[in-house]
Amino acid sequence: MNKSILIVEDIQSIREGIKDLLSNHYSVYDAENYDTAVEILEKENINLVITDIRMPGKSGLDLVEYIQNNHPDIIYALITAYNINDYIRFAKEHNVWNIIPKYSFLDIQVIETMVHKLLTNDIFGVEKYFPHNFEVITDRLDTEFEPPPESGIVYKTIKSDKDRNILCGKISKFMIQGGAPNSIQQVLEELTSNAMIRAPKDEDGRYKYQFELPSQDLIVPLENIDLQPEDFFTIGYGQNKNSFILVTQDRFGSLEKSEILYRLDRHITSEDEIGLPPGLSDSHGRGLYICREISDQLIFNLHKNVKTEIISLIDKSGRTGFKSLSIYQLEDN
Repeated sequence: MNKSILIVEDIQSIREGIKDLLSNHYSVYDAENYDTAVEILEKENINLVITDIRMPGKSGLDLVEYIQNNHPDIIYALITAYNINDYIRFAKEHNVWNIIPKYSFLDIQVIETMVHKLLTNDIFGVEKYFPHNFEVITDRLDTEFEPPPESGIVYKTIKSDKDRNILCGKISKFMIQGGAPNSIQQVLEELTSNAMIRAPKDEDGRYKYQFELPSQDLIVPLENIDLQPEDFFTIGYGQNKNSFILVTQDRFGSLEKSEILYRLDRHITSEDEIGLPPGLSDSHGRGLYICREISDQLIFNLHKNVKTEIISLIDKSGRTGFKSLSIYQLEDN
């Protein structure tokens, strides 16, 4: 049975463009405002709602609250032409995991991939964001650097902090020589540090450094982390004609979507008393914020207690724009 999507957008050209894009694979309905959207939701069996945030009358945020209260099985995502950072607090409080800026529609693959992931739970794999000729090399999981394909990605294994430092240095050198910004070194450092902290388990098989609450902080010197042979994680690095690509994957799934939004909110939202983000005093979590600010797309694919994949895409043209919110999480089987 075809999945059904409702597009809610007051600008007709954008609404029709998204509808045309998705109609080949889904049954697509459209509405220009909150009231029409509610009428459709009451009459049709909708699986996914994609709504603009700012519309005449009630907003897309109002529509999300209506869906949560009246149709809790419907999935939803938001789109906006404004700064997504302004809505991180709402996202944290109302369980919104995907907000994309309207400029992303220039890249058709972004919205098609988001819809596919939300409707199928087939969330892992950076290749979903690229054409079918994108090459994925996973059969050489050693620690030796090799150039990636012209359109593809190669994965390597990290077994120690020494491995991490040597390989990241070679990857950043290769990418900077190819035109990547120097800040790509910081993305590599933050993504791999996060994976290093989350990989080890204790003698009872529990995550050694897992936080029981998102609000807990922890300082763990990377050189003090002892990765057992089974605790390795992988790093992928690659490129295509438009993007530089970095991916980290671990096999433990200790990062949760609630923690991501907690961290982002603490680094984006200022406290009234001092006018500074409270996250400046945190000993943990700033890396995710930094990676998102540097990357054009930062995508989190999470399977709780099974796997974490973080994807950073950096546009070769140096395009700037509002940062998306892209978090996908599967629960335990």
